[in-house]
Amino acid sequence: MVVMMVSGPAVAQEAGQGPAQLQRVEVQGDAVAQARRNAVGAMQVLGREELLRQGDTRLADALQRVPGITVLGSGGRGTEIRMSGLGGGYTQLLLNGEPVPPGFSLESLSPELIERVEIARSASVEQSSLAIAGSINIVLRRAPRSGQRSAKLGAATQLGQPTFSGDLQLGDRDGALAWGLGIGLSRERQRWPMWMEQRSLDADGRPLQAYTTDKQESERSTRLSLTPQASWTLTPNQTLSTDHLLRISNSRVAAIDYRDSQLGELPQFADNGLYFAVRSLQLRSRLNWALSEDDGTKWELKLGLTRQTRDSTADFRGYNYEPRWIRDAQVLSLAVDQGLTLSGRLRKPWREDHTLSLGWDAEENRRSEDRLQREQPLPGGLPVENLDEIYDARIRRLAMFVQDEWALSPAWTATLGLRWEGLQTISEGNVFEGVNSRSSVFSPALQARWRLPGSKDQIRLGLARSYKAPTPRELMPRRFVANNNSATTPDLQGNPALRPELAWGLDAAWEHPLAKGSQLTVSAYLKRIEHVIVDELFQQQGAWVLRRSNSGIAWVQGVDLEARLSLPQLLAGAPALDLRGNLALNRSRVAAVPGPDNRLAQQTPLSLSLGLDHRPAGSAFSWGGNFNYQAGGPQRLSLTRFADSSDRRTLDVYLHWKANAQTQWRLALSNLLHPDQVADRRVLEGGREHLLSDTLRTAAGVRLTLERAL
Repeated sequence: MVVMMVSGPAVAQEAGQGPAQLQRVEVQGDAVAQARRNAVGAMQVLGREELLRQGDTRLADALQRVPGITVLGSGGRGTEIRMSGLGGGYTQLLLNGEPVPPGFSLESLSPELIERVEIARSASVEQSSLAIAGSINIVLRRAPRSGQRSAKLGAATQLGQPTFSGDLQLGDRDGALAWGLGIGLSRERQRWPMWMEQRSLDADGRPLQAYTTDKQESERSTRLSLTPQASWTLTPNQTLSTDHLLRISNSRVAAIDYRDSQLGELPQFADNGLYFAVRSLQLRSRLNWALSEDDGTKWELKLGLTRQTRDSTADFRGYNYEPRWIRDAQVLSLAVDQGLTLSGRLRKPWREDHTLSLGWDAEENRRSEDRLQREQPLPGGLPVENLDEIYDARIRRLAMFVQDEWALSPAWTATLGLRWEGLQTISEGNVFEGVNSRSSVFSPALQARWRLPGSKDQIRLGLARSYKAPTPRELMPRRFVANNNSATTPDLQGNPALRPELAWGLDAAWEHPLAKGSQLTVSAYLKRIEHVIVDELFQQQGAWVLRRSNSGIAWVQGVDLEARLSLPQLLAGAPALDLRGNLALNRSRVAAVPGPDNRLAQQTPLSLSLGLDHRPAGSAFSWGGNFNYQAGGPQRLSLTRFADSSDRRTLDVYLHWKANAQTQWRLALSNLLHPDQVADRRVLEGGREHLLSDTLRTAAGVRLTLERAL
């Protein structure tokens, strides 16, 4: 099997591509198994073969089959990658060991550009402490050690919408220079049909208003990705490398609503259309220098630049029930996210059985946004609102850490580290008073591994302090206006006064190896979060507004059970089946919200994943599949707000045919159960009860890919 448990604060990056780690690990075969046993912390690794097995064109689609990870959203519509079932930014996304800057999208990356994905539940002082739920590190492919030429073509369809993709991988080595270039191009059409029912009841439960909405959302997009990279061997112990990621996309999005009123006051719009044209560019560049000395000392310096621009035009047209054209608005928006990072690392053996690591990180991220809204006055229409708004938010972060790895005995190994991070947030604009806040946090981290005497079993423990900082978008008080403003569909607005959330986390795991490729793992965690951020609903100038605010503490806990079984290794004569299963139980409690069901960040309370792969020896064919279940259920969001969601069931299967040494085909069928996804919301305000039921219709999909080594 390719999904493996790997130990250590992180799997070591290739030379010049990531921070210095406790030891160098190549993610392949027995080397991974040995590294897993020798290192201290626990980490799960998704290898390249597993990423590509079902021909996925988006990273999020591949990650939804990984134990311990839940993915909400589909096809890029509001996709969110979660650990411990927690959304809302509690899971830290890393790219080559560094935090992804705000606004930088990773979930839609092609798996073809990725070497592996590393998943760690406990925070490490050698990486950012912005990881309350855990970290997912995405490692891009490195420059090849030998010549490489390969191409991949794919076609898919879902709900009658075609998708086409192509990837080209080039690379070679010339003496001390190695280079690589990945090129990805995709053309997608997607559709999300929805049905919404909204009602309002008086204090006695009598209906006051009822209407339904037939909503059709669609997107057409073209994306181009380039990942050039190069590595120079300056001396036998010294390397200089650079890697880049450039993504250009052009999208057209439409959201069209048709409302049918059955009772009471008519909605503001009988039908309306919102049309987006979005052009975006994402750039990430890194320059890395690494030096290894004969005594085991390692030095590393890294310089990074990120920039994302998003230029959009939105046109809104709304009609009442006469029908009369009552609103014609256009919004021009230019948002620019840019960041600069500089970091350094030193790892040095300093005493017998001790290895010392020192390092620092400096980072600044800035988001600037101009928003120009112009409305046309219409006879009998709504009052016009013309706006010219400027927003600017900056986040500056400085971190320093020290860590000691100590082999106490042949059975006990531990790491003890301390990380300090200082954070400054500055929010400015022409429609609100500026806010400048500073905070800092000391993040100690202790990890220990105990090998049980007389067996191969291991117990791992981790204790760490982590935090979650508000994003620039959450800090800016810009209003994101809903098509149909109501208590259940409010406008969204940022809050410049948000403070970071702070957390203590305790993790434990027991690993029981069975045979090569087979293992049982039981893990548990407990976290206490301070200054937890929740949503608050209020009315402002007659409109419903949802804004984030700090509110007390929350407790989070869970248990995770995982089994990986390679039948041929366990039973002589057994079929060539690899089986995998994962069961995760997650619980949380927000103290400021009365129970029951006062879960944090719409946490997924239970997830189950079952999969198998059948790869007969000597056969050109292999096949497999995966079943994933995510429990929904009721949730209380505040004193007056409630939510409920349906369970999610996903069944994917694939067939792989290796035609010859250079050519292989993959056929994948996704979402074969295609259940509708239902989300309910309930708000008690002003003596009324507001109800919304939102149903998203889903469908099965089919995808065919051709891979050819050139």
